[in-house]
Amino acid sequence: MPVTVLDRKVSQDALPEPLEGARFIRGDATSLLVLREAGVADAYALVAATSEDDVNIEACRLAVECGVPVVLCRLQDPRRAAEAGTIGAQVVTGPQAMGGALTAQLPGVVVTTSEVGLGQGDILQVRVLAGSPVVGQTIKAVATREYLVAAIYRDGELVVPHGDTVIDAGDQVLLVGRPDTLRAVAEYFRLGGAQFPHQFGRAVIVWDPDQSAAPAVYEEAAWLREITGCTDYLRVAVPDGPSSEAEPWPVELGVSPGRGGRVPVTALESVFAANPGLFVVPPARQRLFRERGMGAIRSLMNVSPSPLLIARGSHPYRRILVAVSGSPSSWRGLELAVDIARLLGSQIFAVHVAPPVFIGGFRAQEDSARVAERVEQLGRLYEVPLKFALIVGNPIKRVLALCAQSQLLVVAREHNEPDSYIEPDVGLRMALGARCSALLLSWD
Repeated sequence: MPVTVLDRKVSQDALPEPLEGARFIRGDATSLLVLREAGVADAYALVAATSEDDVNIEACRLAVECGVPVVLCRLQDPRRAAEAGTIGAQVVTGPQAMGGALTAQLPGVVVTTSEVGLGQGDILQVRVLAGSPVVGQTIKAVATREYLVAAIYRDGELVVPHGDTVIDAGDQVLLVGRPDTLRAVAEYFRLGGAQFPHQFGRAVIVWDPDQSAAPAVYEEAAWLREITGCTDYLRVAVPDGPSSEAEPWPVELGVSPGRGGRVPVTALESVFAANPGLFVVPPARQRLFRERGMGAIRSLMNVSPSPLLIARGSHPYRRILVAVSGSPSSWRGLELAVDIARLLGSQIFAVHVAPPVFIGGFRAQEDSARVAERVEQLGRLYEVPLKFALIVGNPIKRVLALCAQSQLLVVAREHNEPDSYIEPDVGLRMALGARCSALLLSWD
């Protein structure tokens, strides 16, 4: 495996004998640009072993964010082990490093991965990303005879696993298994396949109590059901409404919609019991002093456990537009868009709309730079084609202007966001005004 050495002070001639012939770069390991030049995006492991703990911790933080599977942090001060552990790095203190070096000189003590099981086994460590299908699963639920979960490193602590141990996002999982299959297993643990919309539920549900939705709404819903492999295809119906002899099968509301098409939360119990992965709703428009066709959206957007798709018939989704900011809900929206892009092989265009400098100041510029860096890291982690643009102006107007070149807009918002002419619900206004289909994700 090729090795790259990065250092600010020493020269290539001064490298120790085991590193002779390694690629050498003079630079600062706390610089993301320098790490990229060194090939961090493709690295299997990073070892931060300088004499400065601050440098080692920062280099490890950047490596973890870039998706490096194995990150080792050497520390002079053992009291900082928890600090390094919280960023996802494995800690090696000075005494540990010395003990390991001495142990390696003792014959018959150290077993390399190629010697596990008389050459029939291998050991790999992998970081579990948030979108991995193993997140929230017990080890016994995902285990096979091909591999074994030997250990889990979580928040700087060693977790000795058993069958009921639940795997969390960010865990460093140590896998032991056959060399011919273990790397595929490790990649599945790291990332897995696209989950949309199964992370929310198994049913695609069309909101159409009065059966007035346009055929295009049902066409898009049926297409989504087919490509996502959802087991159930349902339609929200009024109590005692007409039965159906074909899909989508009706699922009844507790009461008929009231004025404006809205229903109370208590009337949605049977709908939520159907395990919705996605609600498909007809397009609606919200104006300044009146609403039209907003019953479905108003009924669901602050209580639904699943996203709402405002269907405008713009499928298939070849280009997905995502509005991002620095908010936690915004990143959830981007992660959902990434999952959809992985499922469909789509391109993502992420846009961050910032206020002008004379309004937002230099703080807004710094926030924009952080957003840009995080978007790039997410695209690299999940290996999807992702473009990013920083735009200045009104976020609603600028994002809606970009919808003409996209087939799906993904926006996220927090539950119970205020929405008025003075203080608009930005995510909701984007979804309502989009020219293409829009996926609205709401979070507590």
